[in-house]
Amino acid sequence: MSIASRRIETCSGIGSSRFSVLGRRFKKGAVIAALGGIIALAGCTTPQSGRYFVLAPAASQSKVQSGVVKAVLGVGPISFPSHLDRAQLVLRTGQNELYLRENDKWAEPLRETARRVLMQDLQDRLAPKRMEAFPWNSRDGVDWQIAVDVSNFEAQPDRTVRLNAQWKIIDASSGEVVLSNQFDQRIKPASADSADIVAAMSVLWGRFADNISTAFIRS
Repeated sequence: MSIASRRIETCSGIGSSRFSVLGRRFKKGAVIAALGGIIALAGCTTPQSGRYFVLAPAASQSKVQSGVVKAVLGVGPISFPSHLDRAQLVLRTGQNELYLRENDKWAEPLRETARRVLMQDLQDRLAPKRMEAFPWNSRDGVDWQIAVDVSNFEAQPDRTVRLNAQWKIIDASSGEVVLSNQFDQRIKPASADSADIVAAMSVLWGRFADNISTAFIRS
């Protein structure tokens, strides 16, 4: 074999060896890249942890004589504006702008936690014969219906929490509105954290129950 032939054979062998090594490295790199992509995709699809809230009953801040209402009270309907009828906690950041805290949500629809807690607050303040939740039927024997229409119930740009709502007490037998009032109060939560905002909302909802109870007793 000539020297030239030996050189060609040697070069061919070196080339094959190098391509083989490069091929293994490429395959290894491709596997690592693929695994990295899977891990990244898994990270994107993993749901973020969140917090869930409910309103809580609040102690009365007014002197309400309990047990004077010997009647069946029906609570509802309680209506909220569409911008509050959602899972996320809503904050008002401007006159025409809202902000949704995506990871801070109501554990149940706001109208449900509001109705349940209002019933508990009224029960504590009035100790009626019985309470019924809307809707009910004639066999439930409701004497007085308490209907609520909420306009605002969220944190405000001035860092207060506002509750603006109208309540009506209706004679269930005749459908006549016998009492009504517009309630509009604000309080400042302990901080801007969602837990403190919801705590402030609970206090306001308790004051709302105070307003209804006091008017009901004085009538």
